[in-house]
Amino acid sequence: MSRMWARLLQTLVRSALKTAALKYWAWRLVLKLRNSFAQVTPPLELETTFDDNIRIITSLSDHIESQVFWQGFQEADEGVIVLLKRHLPVDGVFIDVGANIGTFTLVAARLASRGQVHAFEPSAHHFFRLARNVELNHFENIVLNRKGLYDQPGEAILFLPSQAGEMNNSGAASLYTSRAEEPRQVSEAVSLVRLDDYVRDQRIQRINIIKIDIEGAEIKALEGARESITRFRPLVFMELDLDNLARAGCSPDDVLELWKTLNYEVSIILVTGKTIPVKSSKEFGPHQNLECRPF
Repeated sequence: MSRMWARLLQTLVRSALKTAALKYWAWRLVLKLRNSFAQVTPPLELETTFDDNIRIITSLSDHIESQVFWQGFQEADEGVIVLLKRHLPVDGVFIDVGANIGTFTLVAARLASRGQVHAFEPSAHHFFRLARNVELNHFENIVLNRKGLYDQPGEAILFLPSQAGEMNNSGAASLYTSRAEEPRQVSEAVSLVRLDDYVRDQRIQRINIIKIDIEGAEIKALEGARESITRFRPLVFMELDLDNLARAGCSPDDVLELWKTLNYEVSIILVTGKTIPVKSSKEFGPHQNLECRPF
């Protein structure tokens, strides 16, 4: 019965979100539905579609996956998807760093139907779901890598949020944590590679766009991609969360300095796809997506 109700309510919610007069009430309903269905035991797992019928399997107890199920997109990423569609050519190469269950990977694979997508996801949990979603859509232009990107190759410990609670934000897995949080987390050993080494090994000859969302490790991964960025000058979409950045021992000024040394301009991406150039780190909010564009 819960599965049937979920599908009926999903149709209602998605339709209402597209109607200006109903949008406010639809968002209030979404929050209630997400919280309610997250408590169903065992967790409901349903195949659904997003972005013009790309197929995906979602767990309604997962923070990100429940957003995709109810809304058809992940909150705050709408603007990045707009820019991805605007700038990724049909024969382009897209690098997805922190692919999670594959929302960006799948959209990019359809856009670059004569190109390639290289997806990196170190978490065993997410990699399994990512691979399943790729297979579900029969995309053959995706290279999956169960590895994380960093400035040096090797092994590391990935900390994952506890499975306990009403809504599990598994997408918050990070290489960085605090002593206060560790007792409430689980962890796993993961492999790390440098993007520059991977590009040489795979003989990649172009990179059009890089999307990077790895919960604080973005600067480290980008340091391991300097050669590739300098050579190919890709457009880069980067998540910037100030709490995660601080856990990694970095500051917003470090982000701007990194892109300055690479001769890139940094802008904040709005949900509409509009971008606002950043001149000072004081312009950053607690969480945003950035467009990093070569001069």
